[in-house]
Amino acid sequence: MRVRGYAPATPCWSVLTSPDPARTAEFYCGLFGWTTTQSEDGATLFLLRDLVVAGVAPSSAERAAWLTYIATDDAEATAAQVAAAGGTVLQPPADLATRGRATLLADPAGAVFGAWQKLRFAGAQVHDEPGSICWSETVTWDIRATAEFYGSVFGWTDQKGTSADTIHEYHEWISFNRVVGGISEMDENYPPGTPHHWRTIFSIDDCAGFITRARDLGGQVPAGPVDAGIGHAAHVLDPTGGAFLVIEVLPELRALMG
Repeated sequence: MRVRGYAPATPCWSVLTSPDPARTAEFYCGLFGWTTTQSEDGATLFLLRDLVVAGVAPSSAERAAWLTYIATDDAEATAAQVAAAGGTVLQPPADLATRGRATLLADPAGAVFGAWQKLRFAGAQVHDEPGSICWSETVTWDIRATAEFYGSVFGWTDQKGTSADTIHEYHEWISFNRVVGGISEMDENYPPGTPHHWRTIFSIDDCAGFITRARDLGGQVPAGPVDAGIGHAAHVLDPTGGAFLVIEVLPELRALMG
């Protein structure tokens, strides 16, 4: 689906921070059929059908990680709200050439995310179709504390997920009567001490084939395919350690989504 803009308090942009951006780009281009281009400020952008779908940036960390940005009309105000609510401003707002004004943040439990104030670039230009991001969610040990923090910063409310199962509790983020993301509760299936984090989920059209391709390209698949209720899903690690999920939505549900 072509996207031309995002309302405030909506996940709008995702960047993979990687210790080896070149290796990372090779993997994802082979996996999703993406190509790359350079932005005016030197950032590497992934393209799907010549539309910007995500980005990749160098990192000094040992492992790659996907970073979710939330749209805002005022990056300074959002950073101040995060600090007032008990979070941390890891990088203060700064312009990325004329693309946008960005700030790097963490919630009180340590989950890292960003806020993106549009200048010339609003965020991903394609969403919720095979090869693009379809969902972003906070993964937490404490749903209530997480909901209180993000509610105070972005005005989100939360509701029990419409596709929630009996395995673990799942909630959805609501902004201006729209579902914009999710909150996934960690349980005994997660290793003790797994940090709170934001998770990026991609839409795909063939989970079994995707898993084979990911392994052939040097990735790992710790879990999947598994029945996620709305389709078949898999947990994937890229060759530099970046974790993400993919889901092949059931055809009847995909038809309802448009």
